[in-house]
Amino acid sequence: MKLVATVSNFEELNLAQDADVVELRLDIFDFRDVKVDKEKILTCRRISDGGKFEGDDVKRLELIREAFDLLNPEYVDLENDLPDSAFDFNCKIIESYHNFRETPDYAELKRIVEERRGDIVKIATMGRSKKDVEKIVRILVNYDDVVAFLMGDEFSFTRIFAAYLGSPLVYCYVGRPKAPGQLSLADAREIISMLR
Repeated sequence: MKLVATVSNFEELNLAQDADVVELRLDIFDFRDVKVDKEKILTCRRISDGGKFEGDDVKRLELIREAFDLLNPEYVDLENDLPDSAFDFNCKIIESYHNFRETPDYAELKRIVEERRGDIVKIATMGRSKKDVEKIVRILVNYDDVVAFLMGDEFSFTRIFAAYLGSPLVYCYVGRPKAPGQLSLADAREIISMLR
């Protein structure tokens, strides 16, 4: 399990020294000229997925490819609705599904995982009830190489227990939160350390 610090500017990158991995958000900040000595996840989020990128997917993928050639990241994060042709990066692929309205039923989450093209599947959905917690637990228990958690302040604990159910990555923030219920890097490290 690795702690990921999502960073959106140079200052936050400096705050991420304790992270195992940094997620570089190209939709918020142009990291192409920045030297990063840690493991890197490269992503560029659309507005519909909680990001700031306003162009089409062709332009977005061009930006990711250009940054990929300069930064040589260990991971690229791509949305699960992209065509197969988008998944041809020479690194590990995190295939993401974001839903800021709800958590779909278990059958839909299962389909997302089983039809994956990436090395890791990331499922981040809005929590509404204990039933949503159950769906995420079932996914984590039944599949490997899955990052799954519920968004929302009252469900931030799902980000931690996901690590104990096999999630290879725990997403945290430095500076300011990037998603509802996201834990700070310092808090996540402290909680995991205490529970060990």
